[in-house]
Amino acid sequence: MDQLPDQPPPRPKKLQADFNPDRPATNRFGRRLQRIRDEVERNRTVGPKYPTWLLALVLIAVIAFFTLIVIYA
Repeated sequence: MDQLPDQPPPRPKKLQADFNPDRPATNRFGRRLQRIRDEVERNRTVGPKYPTWLLALVLIAVIAFFTLIVIYA
């Protein structure tokens, strides 16, 4: 009584046990996620190209330069 006689039996659902986040997916969304994971891993292992203190020093110099331009203009 659960099924009507003209309908095929239901398809079995995919089990979540075969899900592996390390295995690259075959669809577009999965490939995009894999590229993002690879980029994050690369950024974590390589490290910054320039030291943070140097970037802060350059930022302070640029701000001071524009401040002097505004004051003396």
